Amino acid sequence: MTMLRAESVTLGYARNPVVHDVTLDITEGGVGLIGESGSGKTTLARAFLGLLTPMSGNIWYGDQTLKKSDLRKFRKDVQPVFQAEALDPRMRVGTSIAEALPRAARSRVTELLEQVGLDPDLATRRPHQLSGGQRQRVVIARALAVGPRLLILDEPTSALDVTVQARILDLLASLDTERLLITHNLAVVERLCRTSHVLFAGRVVESGPTGDLLAAPAHPYTLALRDAVPKLGGDPPQAKGRTEAVPAATGCAYRLRCPLAVPECERPPAPRDVQGRQVACHRAEDVLGVT
Repeated sequence: MTMLRAESVTLGYARNPVVHDVTLDITEGGVGLIGESGSGKTTLARAFLGLLTPMSGNIWYGDQTLKKSDLRKFRKDVQPVFQAEALDPRMRVGTSIAEALPRAARSRVTELLEQVGLDPDLATRRPHQLSGGQRQRVVIARALAVGPRLLILDEPTSALDVTVQARILDLLASLDTERLLITHNLAVVERLCRTSHVLFAGRVVESGPTGDLLAAPAHPYTLALRDAVPKLGGDPPQAKGRTEAVPAATGCAYRLRCPLAVPECERPPAPRDVQGRQVACHRAEDVLGVT
């Protein structure tokens, strides 16, 4: 079932597009948005939250565009989980969580803290008195307070050490709530998301089942992201292509970095079906041949 849909969405700031003609669905089973910094992941997430109006195209919530839907119900159904720094440093933990609750339900603060694995006594503390992992759990508890159907998570574990990351991932995996995960961490998206979309320079270059997409990338950018992950006991990752090159203004945006680029790449590639996924690359079959 599709909960949110971006249809031919272009987004930007001060009339400068940064996300270009993106169409994708947020469906059950967890959806990941993967890409390096500046790829447009967070901008797209802001549009899904109704915080940014598309320059063109529409965000659909069920059978209505977001601007025409019941925003009160939308805010209850779709909640953001930002990084732990989003907590107001002046507010006690319990007050921060209770803000989202009706007055009659504020006794649920204890229940919510226990749900995310925290001691209810922490409700009287302020954010600076908690560890990074505890603060991130508070952010999640606050999002869960209204009983959302979908969590939109923007790099929820990026500032945490490995052991705390593992606890947060266990918590997110255990929740009976769908999720859209924005991340550059492939291990996290593989754990939490059934489907993933890879963004480069504001364009979706590959979409499909997460396991297939990471096991055998069909776009050279997806392959580069996967191969850049260090392997325990292995050789350091070796960059392929010109990693410093800016996105091309014409044709395939990735072609100035791509080690497989050919003259045909000066023509923009249309997304097409390649082994059960959508890939915007003229040489997808060649990429699959080397993965």
